[in-house]
Amino acid sequence: MFEGVSVDVGLQSCSALARVHETLSGQTQLEAVRNVRTDFVVNSVCLRGKTKMQRRVGVLFATTVVISFVVGACRMRTASEEDDKKAAINVVLAHEQGVQTYDFDKVDSLHTPNARSIEESYPQPFEPGERQSYQPNKDAGVRIDYHPQDAVAEVRGNVAWVTVTLHSVWTADTPAGRAILSGSVGHVTYVESFILVKTPAGWKIAFGHTTMLPPNFGVQADSQQEHGGMKFAEVSEGGPAGKAGFKSGDVLIDYGGQKIENGNDFYNLRYAHYEGEKVMVTVMRGQEKITKEVTLEAMK
Repeated sequence: MFEGVSVDVGLQSCSALARVHETLSGQTQLEAVRNVRTDFVVNSVCLRGKTKMQRRVGVLFATTVVISFVVGACRMRTASEEDDKKAAINVVLAHEQGVQTYDFDKVDSLHTPNARSIEESYPQPFEPGERQSYQPNKDAGVRIDYHPQDAVAEVRGNVAWVTVTLHSVWTADTPAGRAILSGSVGHVTYVESFILVKTPAGWKIAFGHTTMLPPNFGVQADSQQEHGGMKFAEVSEGGPAGKAGFKSGDVLIDYGGQKIENGNDFYNLRYAHYEGEKVMVTVMRGQEKITKEVTLEAMK
């Protein structure tokens, strides 16, 4: 590059010297030399300008290429992460479908060999515990209808975390099934969380945790009252208790036929009834005793 520049400058200088000899008759030698220097400087400046422009164009082109590469890589990475999230969620949904149909061979195929679950206070192997816990329901003809929603996934490398809200309807037609459900129909909402790992065979569940949400009664208890019932500190107007006509300040003394002496008594009954179930509720409003039927709702 720089050799080309030297040759170009030299040729232009020789051309200028030739013009000096042609004009010596009408100019002094000093003037001719001055013209040569001016010609040389102008040509050199133009050449340096061209070189700088070429460098700028080259830098701009290289920068554009790098930016395009980075943007493309980010798009590919984002697309890959979204694909992984969808794949992990699909594995969890397939797991729920397998449990719903009592297809535990299918469920096992979605787990790592040492997969663990935690239901109460400590982790334990998914199998044989999960299969054994559902076997009485299957034998009694209990049907399960899961309605998963709000599935969310996060992916970090080869590890994914998925949580899903699982509304479920349990129905039974046999005496054994109705005994298990305490009726013909039961509605339960679960929140389930899973940790999955990516294997050569795809995403597999390595850990699972299930929490059953109690049905919504729609009240906040006054923790200051320790005896004589559970006082309602707040009643949601759009909640089950509010719809039934209960108000803040009412004191709950009976819930579904169970006497309520304090907030702990009600807390212990939070799983005693299903979503959608109608419960007879009695409160004291001043000196007045009021009994109403409340239809429990799903927790939101």
